[in-house]
Amino acid sequence: MLGAGLAALVTLGALVPAAVAAQVPGGRLPGQPPREPSSGGNDTQWDLGGTLSVMSPRGQFGSFVNDGFGGALTALLGFGDSPAFRVRFEAGFVEYGSETLGVPVFAATDRILTDVVTQNNVGYLGLGPEIRLPYGPVQPYVNGFVGLGYFFTVSSVEPGWDLYQTLHRESPYQGTTVNFDDVRAAYGFGGGLAIPVSRSAKPVVLKLEAQYRRHGRTEYLVPGSIVEDGFGGSSFSPIASDVDFLLFQVGLTFRV
Repeated sequence: MLGAGLAALVTLGALVPAAVAAQVPGGRLPGQPPREPSSGGNDTQWDLGGTLSVMSPRGQFGSFVNDGFGGALTALLGFGDSPAFRVRFEAGFVEYGSETLGVPVFAATDRILTDVVTQNNVGYLGLGPEIRLPYGPVQPYVNGFVGLGYFFTVSSVEPGWDLYQTLHRESPYQGTTVNFDDVRAAYGFGGGLAIPVSRSAKPVVLKLEAQYRRHGRTEYLVPGSIVEDGFGGSSFSPIASDVDFLLFQVGLTFRV
């Protein structure tokens, strides 16, 4: 079913520009630049960008997790003969929880502590089509994707300034450990508004977007899922649930 939906988006991207332009005298939309000579269908453009993201968990995931914050990098491959259609790649990261544990540096006293910070995160990838009305001051668009979600919890040592000066960079108290992780296939869809802020040969575009992601049944940790036993060991209590969430994103893209 997902494959059929993506195929429909691709077909729509090929048909929309021609169908709309056919209704306009001269075959061009208002604000559309004159057509340039065709390069045999090999005229492609890359738009690279970045976004800031707010994650809003939904369904079962929302029962265990609060909102998260992060960002993403995007790459859009466009085609000169089909300006409404692009292939979009996205790689992003969101942190949805953290906790800090004060740990004695020396066994003989707890007067000198260092912080062990544990963070709960989601890394994600997506690849799929994007259809955008390519002309005008505000350009709505929709997209769909398939990809991966990487759910991981890491702990790292963050010493204070005085302790850092004392132990130096060679300190055995520094480091990062992945406590728990899980990888799941993902799919979803999104949409938003693209607002050109520069109409030069290499345009800059402001993008406001919402994206819905689904990952199926996934195991992950939340603050409190790791419990110390008091003897130097710890136990993990992962949560297993379906993982759905919304991403609200704002960012810029640049033609390269």
